Amino acid sequence: MTRTLLLFDGLGGRVDTLLPMLGELYRRPDNQLYFHQVFTVLDDVVAHVGEEVRAALLPAGLPLRRWLENPGAVAPETLANSIVAGVCVHVLQVCHLQPTLEVVGDQVVAALGHSIGLQAALVAGLRPRRMDQFLDLAATSLRLVALSLVRGHQRAADRPVESAQLDRYRAGQARAAPPGPMAMVTGLARDDLTALLRRHQRADGPSLSLSLVNSPTAQVLSGSPAELLDFYFTHEGELTRPGVGWAFLPNTIPFHSVHLLPAVRQVRQDLGFVGPMPGPDQLALPVYATDAPRNLQHATDLADEFLHQVLVRPVEWELATGHAIRDARVQRVVDCGPGPGARRYVRECLTTGARDLRFEPIQRSARR
Repeated sequence: MTRTLLLFDGLGGRVDTLLPMLGELYRRPDNQLYFHQVFTVLDDVVAHVGEEVRAALLPAGLPLRRWLENPGAVAPETLANSIVAGVCVHVLQVCHLQPTLEVVGDQVVAALGHSIGLQAALVAGLRPRRMDQFLDLAATSLRLVALSLVRGHQRAADRPVESAQLDRYRAGQARAAPPGPMAMVTGLARDDLTALLRRHQRADGPSLSLSLVNSPTAQVLSGSPAELLDFYFTHEGELTRPGVGWAFLPNTIPFHSVHLLPAVRQVRQDLGFVGPMPGPDQLALPVYATDAPRNLQHATDLADEFLHQVLVRPVEWELATGHAIRDARVQRVVDCGPGPGARRYVRECLTTGARDLRFEPIQRSARR
């Protein structure tokens, strides 16, 4: 049998395909039980956070059923919010993990998730065998993800972008994405980008962080949009020279940064509502951390790992993927999506001896 790693992508890429992909799954009769649970959980989350938070962050609520039943009525900006996009990513990924599905003819030996995909990897690693067990776990997992995103938006301090600063950026980047709290830098070696950050940091504490090292020359910075613009203008010569790229990501909070540490503390207070997460000793197969070469079967608290790895700690993707592939002796990667980012970065991080690794989408690998 082929030793298979399940791979889950995170946020940061295109979100306009999320609702169509979810709609296709929702229309399948054998997914109805799962989606009924999802809709119930989202209603409960909106009620739990209260009217003031809902009005400020989710004026439309989280009416996923309505969005899936009438996709033409969904405003394009709906998925621009990382709460909505993150919830949709998690719902889609976990749908593929129902115990009525199996990866055909292969041995799943490990799971790995990029950023928010970590939580789906944990669900995969727990391998619930009965549908009732799966639905309970899916509900707990979705409550944790949704509340983490809501609290992240509540607690992310933001310095307003000055209009002159915004006009200057738009003048030079007319067709680029608008400024946000995360920006991708491509074409610079890590040491070079780190040196720029060191020169830029304020004396009163960290303003920007190197939040994701996706490959040797693809990294993401997190901070306030205003501070990221300051950094861009200060180092514009280095960031716009041939072979180097700069692009703001569509995320609406600065994932993987100390700015979200207050959100971790608040979600810890919400864990009574979230419900108990299974312990690391219940992981039936290795699930690998993304901040260091670690197997989370040896962790202490899976909810705490999710909160810190997704909201606060940086992603060290080259270290994580290399360790996972070697430790689990992976021969094939089944890409559980929803985007191609995690798969692309795995390929870019592969050492010469691992480049015969096979990649396959979950749609081709799963059967009912």
